[in-house]
Amino acid sequence: MSNPIVTFLEGRKQKPLKEGKKSAADIESDYSTLVWVANAAQRAAQLSLVSHLAKFSHPDARATPVLFAGEYKADGFLRSGNAYAGQDVVGNAAALDVYAFLSLSLEDGNTVLQHFEAQTAQLKGLLGTDEDTFQAWRQSFLQIKNNAEGNKTHPNVKQVYFPVEDSYHLLSVLYPSGLMTEHRERLRNMKFSGATKLAREARRKGEFHAQGFADMAGMLTQHFGGTKPQNISKLNSNNGGEAWLLPCFPPELDSRYLRLPKTDFFKTLYSKDKDLQELLAGLHKLFAIEHYTNVAMREQRKRLMAQVFEWVLERAMRLQLQPAAWSTAQGFELPLAQQLWLDAAFLDQRATHVTWQEDIAEAVIAWFIPTYNRSRSKNDAVTLGVTEVTAFQNELVAYFHQHKDYLQ
Repeated sequence: MSNPIVTFLEGRKQKPLKEGKKSAADIESDYSTLVWVANAAQRAAQLSLVSHLAKFSHPDARATPVLFAGEYKADGFLRSGNAYAGQDVVGNAAALDVYAFLSLSLEDGNTVLQHFEAQTAQLKGLLGTDEDTFQAWRQSFLQIKNNAEGNKTHPNVKQVYFPVEDSYHLLSVLYPSGLMTEHRERLRNMKFSGATKLAREARRKGEFHAQGFADMAGMLTQHFGGTKPQNISKLNSNNGGEAWLLPCFPPELDSRYLRLPKTDFFKTLYSKDKDLQELLAGLHKLFAIEHYTNVAMREQRKRLMAQVFEWVLERAMRLQLQPAAWSTAQGFELPLAQQLWLDAAFLDQRATHVTWQEDIAEAVIAWFIPTYNRSRSKNDAVTLGVTEVTAFQNELVAYFHQHKDYLQ
């Protein structure tokens, strides 16, 4: 059975062997298990495992290393305990090889550090040392998780005053580098994975792709550590000193959609809207395929229809934000269901009209079919038979009824 610790040290000694600054015999001695691990144990105190770091606020912030492990709870909150996040390490960058050793996975999937904590016979056998030496090493390596400095903050740490009852509580903002690294990796997979590349290529060629791809626009790259990201933390070094921030600006409402409908909301929907045209074009590609009823294409069609529905809801929301009773002004004759949906003055009357959501869902369907037909030229039209139209309408009704709670 191979020894992963010996394999790790074999890899570490290749660089000094190539450099030739010391004799091969000396290097072999330095990287023997007993000698190297003993040296690493002495240097372990130069590092600290952390989850939330002060150095991201300022490189000179010397605050207490915080190592927090939250418990998962199904409370719906976005917090450390409810999201996967690896641990980070700070300290002397020259001692990061110690962290690499402690992070090494053994045969059972647990790390060397976890085996030191559990004092396993497996690790003792791989190290090949006696009990007293093992316990001394264990005590030294576990210092990486201990805080010997006491709790302290630093003037360079960003702080905010949080209102609590009639006073304020001063909070020091610490950066959760593990969460931000996981966040960055998920965005990287979303934008640059092999599957995404294939989906983008299919879109470029105008071909169908069952999975499709998602994208995130307006991201901002934040840099930490300058030319020496390792001086901030290990994860920051792994990320090249970069973190990705998502935009959190409020939506900008386009004034051309704020024209108040006098008789029918759906007659005011701008059918030449670029986003809507792209959705209709995507549906048309599915309809134009001879065997568009297979499972993958039906799922793609449902996703596109969900986006069409959201497009309609966004336009409705812009009317819901208008001053209450706007639909009762002179010259306005909206159907009652649309008044209940779009005018805040009718909010309390919804409970007495139990079918208004179904009426709106049917109106969306009645609007969609001719809108799709008008979006295609005569030479590019796909004629749907009565049977197909009926089946399609039934599918839409089922979808809207399933999501009727969004008609708020």
